[in-house]
Amino acid sequence: DIEHEATIESLVKGKGFEECVAVISGESANVVVKSDTLLPNEVSQIQEIVYEVAGIQPVNLKIIEK
Repeated sequence: DIEHEATIESLVKGKGFEECVAVISGESANVVVKSDTLLPNEVSQIQEIVYEVAGIQPVNLKIIEK
């Protein structure tokens, strides 16, 4: 999980987010990003990254804005 978390964090940062923290717990994940307002396409990008890296479905993903 630690490797998946690090990969997710670096890929999300690569999409232009200044800060990102990913926490995987079993079949779910939380991703904290520094953003005032996430656009729908940004949410989709984060969901896609998490699914491709860790196989976690968007329904089991919580994206938190800080």
